[in-house]
Amino acid sequence: MTPRKRDVLCRVIRAFNGQNFAEDLQRIPDEIAKSDGERAICRALIMSALGLQLEEDDGTTSLAESARRSLAREEVHSPALTVMRDVCNRCESSGIRVTDLCQNCVKKPCIAACRFGAIGNDGTRTEIDRGRCKKCIACLRACPYGAIAKTIIPCENACPVDAISKNEDGTATIDFSKCIGCGKCIAACPFEAIQPRSQVIDVLKAIRGGKKVIAMIAPALLGQFSCSAGQLNSAIKKMGFSLVYEVAIGAETTTLNEAKELEERLGSGEKFMTTSCCAAYNTLVRKHIPEMKPFVSHTGTPLFYTAQMLRKEHPGALLVFVSPCLAKYEEVFANPNVDNIINVEELDTLLEAFSIVPGECPDEKFSYATAKEAREFSLTEGVSRAVKSALSGGKVEVKFVAINGLDRERVKDLKRFAKAGVCDGGNMLEVMSCQGGCVGGGFTRCPVLAATKQVKSYGDSGPLLSENVGKHP
Repeated sequence: MTPRKRDVLCRVIRAFNGQNFAEDLQRIPDEIAKSDGERAICRALIMSALGLQLEEDDGTTSLAESARRSLAREEVHSPALTVMRDVCNRCESSGIRVTDLCQNCVKKPCIAACRFGAIGNDGTRTEIDRGRCKKCIACLRACPYGAIAKTIIPCENACPVDAISKNEDGTATIDFSKCIGCGKCIAACPFEAIQPRSQVIDVLKAIRGGKKVIAMIAPALLGQFSCSAGQLNSAIKKMGFSLVYEVAIGAETTTLNEAKELEERLGSGEKFMTTSCCAAYNTLVRKHIPEMKPFVSHTGTPLFYTAQMLRKEHPGALLVFVSPCLAKYEEVFANPNVDNIINVEELDTLLEAFSIVPGECPDEKFSYATAKEAREFSLTEGVSRAVKSALSGGKVEVKFVAINGLDRERVKDLKRFAKAGVCDGGNMLEVMSCQGGCVGGGFTRCPVLAATKQVKSYGDSGPLLSENVGKHP
C-alpha cells in the first residue's frame, strides 16, 4: 500500500470513529489535495475505501452521501475490484514501435525478419503497420541499433488470463468473467487505478453496533507483523474484535483430508491430483481450464473448515477473514459461513488508525496451539510438506511438484497437464498463484524472504501435526 492510499484509508477510519462521519469524510480532500487532479484521486480512493464501485459513480454524488450509502449497506457482493477512471493513465495501446534511434540502414534486417509483411520503409524511415503486426518481436531482435521497442500496458501485461483491456476512452476495464482474482494488476499499475472494494467500514459498523465479531487470520499473517502471534491476537482484540482464530486450525483438517484423498485417488489408478487451497488457482480452473477439474482435490480450503467450525460454535457472530490476497474475496462471497473480508494492508492501517502497536501489546496465547505443518501452509511447498507428513506411508508412491507463481507460461503448462492427463515430474501438484506462496500475496506488507523466515520460526514453535491429531477443536 502506497503512503497516499494508506493516509486516505487511515483518515476514513478515523472519520468513522469520530462523531460526524459524513461531514469529516467530506473534508478529507481539502485537507490533503493540492490540485484538482489530486482531489479527484483522493475522492476515488475514499470511494474504494467505502467499498463502492467506481464504475457506477458519475462523479456528482457527494462524499457525505457516499458515506451514508456505505453505512446503509447490509451485504457486500462481487466484484471485488474497481477501476478508478479519474486515476487511470489511459495508457497508449501496447505494440511494437520504431523509435527515433532508427538509422534507416541499407540492409534493413527488420524488414527481412518480418514474416507478416508488417514493416515498410518510405526511403527515410522504417514504419510498422500495426494492423498486420503480430507482436512476434522478430524485428526487435533483428535491429542492430535496438531501435525497435515493445511497449506494454502494465496491468494488461501482468494479467495471466487476458482479463484486462481498454474501453472506448482508453480506461482499463476488467472482464470479470475471465478475472481469477490473482491481484497482479493491482501490483502492476503504477497509478493505483485498480483497487479492492474495501469492507473495513462494514466490519467497524458491526463492532460499533455491539455485534460479536470474530477475526479469522490466514497463516500468512504471522509473517507480516513485528510481534509475536499472541501480541497480534491481543492487538486485533483491542480494536473491538471479540475473538481471533488462526485459519491454521482449518489447515490441519485440510491436510488430513487431502492426504487421505490423495492416497485413495492414486490407489484407484488416477495419474495425479492438484491441491485446492489457492483460490486464484481454483477460479482459473473453473473459468479457463475446466478440463483440469477432475484432477483437483475435493478437499475444502483451510478457511472453509475454520469458518464451518466457528459458525457452529458462534451461530450469531460476524465472521471476518483477514486475507493476504485478492482471490479469497470471491471465495468469501461464495461461502455462507464467512461474512466479510479485510486484507493485511487494511488490518495494518486499522491498527495505525486506532494507535495500536502490536509489538507493545500483551502476549495473549491462542486457546489452541496449531501444528507446525498448518502454520507453514502459506509457504510455497508448505501444503505439500503438510500432506506428506500426513500420508500413511507405503500404500502409494507420491511425488510432489509445485508451481510457484501463476503467469501465462504456467497457465499453458496446466492446460497441457489437463489435456494429457499427466503432470510433469510428479503426481501431487501444488499450485500457488503468488511467488513464495501466500506470504507473497498482493496485500502482504513484508518482503517474501523475511516473511518466510518469520512464518517458519512460528511454525517451529508449534507441535507436529501427528501430536495434534485428536486434540483438534
